[in-house]
Amino acid sequence: MSTDVEVVGALQDPAPWFERLERMWSRFDAESALSQLNRWAGRWVAVPPLLHLAVRRALEAARVTGGAFDPTILPALIAAGYGRSFELGPTEPGPPVPAGRWREVRLGPGAVFLPPGVALDLGGIGKGLAVDLVLRRLRRRQPASSLMVNAGGDLALWVRAGDPPWVVEVADPFAPDRVLATASLRRGAVATSSTLGRRWGPGRHHIIDPVTGRPADSGLAAATVFAPTATRADVLAKACLVLGAERALQLLASRKCHGLLVTAGCSLILTPGLEEFIYVNAE
Repeated sequence: MSTDVEVVGALQDPAPWFERLERMWSRFDAESALSQLNRWAGRWVAVPPLLHLAVRRALEAARVTGGAFDPTILPALIAAGYGRSFELGPTEPGPPVPAGRWREVRLGPGAVFLPPGVALDLGGIGKGLAVDLVLRRLRRRQPASSLMVNAGGDLALWVRAGDPPWVVEVADPFAPDRVLATASLRRGAVATSSTLGRRWGPGRHHIIDPVTGRPADSGLAAATVFAPTATRADVLAKACLVLGAERALQLLASRKCHGLLVTAGCSLILTPGLEEFIYVNAE
């Protein structure tokens, strides 16, 4: 997943679980189940249960966010220059390719239909969903243990009664070594997305506006979302960056989630009530 994974409290190494999910969902692996599905657009394709689950959750996320989160943005990502794994450098950009075709994707029992010309990218939901699945599996095996799973900032945890809450640090997107805020959590998840991390040129980053097919330019530089699951936090954080502050706050309120938004001008916007369990470093 091109990221560091941290797991606390596990008695068994969960790395093989993450590796299995990456082999299933990665668009950068030509042999992954997702890549094979994308190659067979225009016909029904039988897919493994874990891929079916990821596509189903991605389509649900598109509906919830009104299309601000859109799993059909892969052609737009490639057109923007993000055609291969980020550490390998950008690819040749092309004209923008608007997305918005998620409504045309169809699900059947154990199968997915992609219309011709449609290809899926699960990068906007894959880390969060992987974190949730691994945490759920660990909890089944260790029901009495406090557990935390963190994949590159997509974090979910469960703290047992009697143990202290987990302190989660939110980095300043403009100065990643600086802690912008801290929160004390016992349950749930948090995810941060930013337009500043994965950049390969002026105005070029991996958060795509599905309407324009171009990298989002909503006035937000980063969004941190607190939600019941890492999947939901991951999706909502990315949708916020596409929507901009005003509509992001409306979306978060409608989903009963909290968020910390950072504007391109370094201003902070907190959802009402967030100040009850988060400390913001104002220095």
